Amino acid sequence: MTNMSIPLFSIVIPLYNRQREIGRAVESCLAQTFKDFELIIVDDASRDNSVAVVSSYADPRITLVRHEQNRGVCPTRNTGVSHSRGEWIVTLDSDDALAPYCLSAMRKYIEGAPVSARRLGFMYSMGNGLSAPRPAPEYTLLNYAGWLRFIDARDNTDLLWCTSRSTFDSVRYPDSTVSEIEYGLAFARRFDQLLVPEILATIYVDADNRLTASRAPRDRERTIKRASDYVASASRMLRDDGGALREFAPRYHEMIRRSLTVSYFILGQHREGLRHAVTYITQCRVTYAGLVSIGLAAVSPKAFLDLRDRPDFRKAMNPS
Repeated sequence: MTNMSIPLFSIVIPLYNRQREIGRAVESCLAQTFKDFELIIVDDASRDNSVAVVSSYADPRITLVRHEQNRGVCPTRNTGVSHSRGEWIVTLDSDDALAPYCLSAMRKYIEGAPVSARRLGFMYSMGNGLSAPRPAPEYTLLNYAGWLRFIDARDNTDLLWCTSRSTFDSVRYPDSTVSEIEYGLAFARRFDQLLVPEILATIYVDADNRLTASRAPRDRERTIKRASDYVASASRMLRDDGGALREFAPRYHEMIRRSLTVSYFILGQHREGLRHAVTYITQCRVTYAGLVSIGLAAVSPKAFLDLRDRPDFRKAMNPS
């Protein structure tokens, strides 16, 4: 790859306070047997030595972009895509690692994929003997309804995505602190996705600031921001996907409506919370966990947040 040529792949890594893990991710990219790629690392205002670790690599394929303020993983991925040139975008978390043959395998599957497949999803090893997604997918092309059925039938839907850059002209990650669920639904409405049952990367769970492992004290301002962003995101999802979610992904529909209701209580908007609680009961497949979450958040948002911080509770509350 010359300096002016367009690489086949752009690997985009969002980075926030991962000074211990980012080197592993970078080195897994540089060890690829397929060399036609660039690596875009976007630092989301880290407060540790993450930037210094990345800056220590002299490989010309690496580009480091920095946010002045912390914005969240979805906006950080958007920044990475905006700075990339590759035909296909591979999204990798900063505490995970690609297999050395990852890009070679992706190239093979891209060349053999149906024309309508604009995103390819591959499996992860979890580093603990398990793999994701669970259960493993078959080699299959999914339309919108197929994607909804897929996510609703699995306890873990983590996939290593390789996405055509042309799709970002019409579908981008939310510019907020919310997760990727909204992006996945919006993508599935417009494009087909190909699932490939081959493990091409490893998810590690040793980072201190993983959502599933964090024990950091809650910041009230950040909690309110997340709740406000979720209200906006969930409202859009229910507007655009609500009917399809009820039909094809009732578990996800329940999770989105439950989290929306709880978010209103966290924001102190009790009238809206009660209104959405009624909608939850009348429109969802109500779960015991959902009723407990909504009831506790209505009575004491702080008590709910304390309970939500427990990993066992989070696992029980969410489909994946």
